[in-house]
Parts: sequence; structure tokens; C-alpha cells
Amino acid sequence: ATKATAVSKAAAILQDSLGNSDDKSHLYWAKGTGFGTGSTTQSWNVEQALLRQRSEEEHVTVLLQVLSSYINPGGAVPPNFFAEEDEDESESESESGPEQPQLPMLFHDLLQQSSLLPALSSYLRNDSVLDMARHIPLYRAVLQLLRAMALSPQLVSLLLPQNRRQKSAQGDELSVICLLTKMKNCVNTYASRLKINKSKGNGKSRLPNKYQDELEQDEGLALLIPDIQETANLVQVATDRLVLEDEVEAPAGKDSALSGNLECPLQRSLEERYLEVMKQLQFDTYEMITECSEGGYQFVVSYHFESNMRAAGERSHPSRVKRLAQETVTLSTSLPLSYSSSVFVRCDTDRLDIMKVLITGPAETPYANGCFEFDVYFPPDYPNSPMHINLETTGHHTIRFNPNLYNDGKVCLSVLNTWHGRPEEKWNAQTSSFLQVLVSIQSLILVPEPYFNEPGYERSRGTPSGNQSSREYNSNICQATVKWAMLEQVRNPCPCFREVIHTHFWMKRQEILNQIEGWISDMETQCGDRRTGRAISLNAMALKVVFVLLLVSMLCSHQ
Repeated sequence: ATKATAVSKAAAILQDSLGNSDDKSHLYWAKGTGFGTGSTTQSWNVEQALLRQRSEEEHVTVLLQVLSSYINPGGAVPPNFFAEEDEDESESESESGPEQPQLPMLFHDLLQQSSLLPALSSYLRNDSVLDMARHIPLYRAVLQLLRAMALSPQLVSLLLPQNRRQKSAQGDELSVICLLTKMKNCVNTYASRLKINKSKGNGKSRLPNKYQDELEQDEGLALLIPDIQETANLVQVATDRLVLEDEVEAPAGKDSALSGNLECPLQRSLEERYLEVMKQLQFDTYEMITECSEGGYQFVVSYHFESNMRAAGERSHPSRVKRLAQETVTLSTSLPLSYSSSVFVRCDTDRLDIMKVLITGPAETPYANGCFEFDVYFPPDYPNSPMHINLETTGHHTIRFNPNLYNDGKVCLSVLNTWHGRPEEKWNAQTSSFLQVLVSIQSLILVPEPYFNEPGYERSRGTPSGNQSSREYNSNICQATVKWAMLEQVRNPCPCFREVIHTHFWMKRQEILNQIEGWISDMETQCGDRRTGRAISLNAMALKVVFVLLLVSMLCSHQ
């Protein structure tokens, strides 16, 4: 599900203005795809959008604060709120402090039927610490309201799943308490990653000491993180008490009767099992650098940007480590995952600026089920400049998989500043992110008809000549995908992704076999074309040979 963040809300506001672009060029692609026009005309103003977004956020923040003050005027937590249940009740009552105000009977129903809870949930679903850091007042107002509701006996039930007597995994995941717990875990992970990266050296490059104090001066997050932790604990205690009270008051045998009616889940499909297994493998660390006995360090895996990293030495922007810690937390929970195509990331155990990425090719494209490996390096001045990305799956620099993926590994994207585009499409330290880049590669480059990504070629889309050229182009990409993104990956997987690659190919083996047989069949039916038939015929022959080798390698790799 798409995560509703403040940035996405701003995007929605801009939808109408985007539709009124002054650019009169033809629409050759679906919205959000295509690279051929090369237009550099600005169609919307980023700064203006951010100002409008900030104004709306200030309005929402005030409304949340007013509502919190109405529910809990003082905002204070009773002194005995966290006291154990078995303490003497009379003693607890004497120290309970001021009682919560009695709210109108209708207030609970009004909140339940309003859009308040969905709105709060949308903010809590945001697992991007980077985005939270940009909207501190708004998130503190959300947390303030949640604390007020947790302290109100009349409203605390709204923080639980709607039908809490029915055991529903989906209901639990959508409840405020569950989302708040996930947010707490998210910021805890961020804090631990930031601490580890600032403290570990092991002969590897760290931020100079002169920047450490600047990182710790981030007052916004310094206030927000304990605020999230405190609110999560308070809401957990309040909801646990309510659940316990309900269980005590429930008629004997009612819960057991409900539990007895629970149906055993049906046998899970291959897709469900695949997603469950691959989800655990999406984000992890891997020791890519080790110390040398004679001093210094060395890479234990091939890494395209090793010379860049060594040349950078100790140079680094003061916000770099903080930004990387924020982004890795988002990556650990938000990487694209589907049966069709998924993204996997590995970062060095001690250095977050060194990463490797594996993307499985989307279905219904000439890249389907192939494993494409990328090396990623975050330069010293990141995020003021974008990360460097290089495609490693190039058939030893013999295959150009896409007009935007060169055989030397260059990745051509506006957001990476490697392709001229509109100003708002360029890298922006405030609005761009690594996750955005990964999604762009997955969805904008690995497309069904990559031939038309070549500048100027989009004008032939839909013509007989253009369609023939696209089929010829795809036939070459299909055989190259099987040879280099399947066979070579099975035979010589990157150590970082060995388990991912072998699991992917084994679990989807039947689909992959059917897919390649379909490619061969399609090519054989296209061989009669006078202009492109010979090239397609040669690609079909090459694909048949590689197909046999892939079958053998897949069987051997699983033994």
C-alpha cells in the first residue's frame, strides 16, 4: 500500500497545476515514464509547492493541538498511570491527581465516524525518518493528540482495532497502537544506526570529529524520538488495560467460543510463500570491507566505486551520516516487494555510504525475472549531490540493456543528474531520496518496450516500422537477460545476494521456464519478417542454447 506522507499530500495538491504544463510536446508514454523529449522547460515550482505545503501543515498542526487541549486540557499524565495493577487501589486513587474532564457522550461517536482516525493512521504509517524530520511540529501534534486520547477512558478504545474481539491480523496491522509501535521501532532503528556509524571505526573512514557536534544539534529529532517512545509506551499501557478489563467483564466461555470458530487458513499460494521468504531478505548488512593485516582496508566483494571512496578519504558533509541513517531505516521497511518485481539492498556493516542493490526484472518486460545488480556510492557532499549508481550486470561491458543503461554501467536518469530534464526532475536534497531513485529504475527503465526510451524513437511508436524495431530490440534483450541476468547470476552470484538469487530462481523456476519457452515461441513466429527476421532468428538460437545451460545450472545450484 502506498504510504501517505506529507510529501505525497503536496503532490496531490499539485496535480491540477501539473496538468496545465506549458510544454506542448506529444504524450508518448504513460504518465511518469519516458525519457525521449528531453524537455528542460519547468512545469511546476518546487519552492512554491513547499511553501503551500508548509502553510497547510501549520493549519493542521494547530487543529490537532486544539483538539488535544479540549480532550486533556492540562496535557499532564497522572502520576500513578504506569503503576502496577496490584497496588492498593485506595492509595492509587489518592495520588491520581486531577481527573480527566468528562466529554460529551456524543464526542466518541463523532470522532469514530470522522476522518480523524484515518488521518492519524496515515501519518503513523510513515516509516521515513527523513520525512518526519522535515515535519517535526506536525508529528509532535499528532503524538500529543494520541496521548490525550489514551488518557481519556471514553476515547482510548478508538486506538484499538474496531472489532478487537475478532482476531484479525489485518485489523491489528491497521490499528493505531500497531502503527505507533512500528513507528517507535523505526526511530529506535534510526538512533541505533546513527550511533553505530558514528562510533565504529575499524580502520574505515568516519566523519571528522568536528562534525559530530553538528549532528547532535538536530533539536527536532532529538525531541521527536523520545516523544514517539513515550507516546507508544503510554498508549500501549492504556490499551492493554482496556483489553484486560474487557476480558474480565466478558461472559465466561465467550472468547473460547470465538476462538473455536476461527477457520484454519487455507494452504498458501506460491506467490504468498515467495513474498514471505523474500521479505526477510530484502534489506541487510554485509561486510564488504575488511582490515588488512599490514594496515588499511580492502574490499572483499567487487565494488565499482572503490577508487572514489578511497579518494574521498575523510571528507564528508556534516549531514551525510544523519541523512544516510534516515534513508536506511526507510529502506529497511519500504523497498518494493511483489511477485512480479522486487528490490533488495545490502549496505556495508560499518559504512552506510557503500551499498549494493539487486532488482528483479518486472513481469511482461524483456527483463522479467532477471537479477540486475547495481553498485551505489554516496559522495562526501551527499545529499547536496545525488548518489552514484553503476549497473554491474553488463555482460562484461558487452550488453547495453536499455537506452538508459549503458554497457559501461552508466545509469541515465534525470534524478541522478545524468540526463538533462526539467528542473523539478533533477536531484533535490530536500525532496529526492534513494528510494525514489530505486523505484525510478524499476518502473521507468525496466519497461515492456525499452526501444522507445531512446530519444527521438518515441515518435515511431505505433507505426509498423517502430513496432518491428521494438520487437527486434526486445529479442536481443530477452536473450541477454537469460544469459547475463539469469545464467551468470546463478553461476556466479554476488556474495551479498547469493541467498536472494538462488531462492528467487528456485521458487519461481516453473514460471521462468514457461516464460523463456514463451519468448522462444514468440521469436520463432517473428522470424519471417524481411527486415528484422534474421536478427530475431539469431537471438532465438542464442536463447535456446542459454536456456539449456540455465536449466542445468538451476538444478546444480539447488543440490
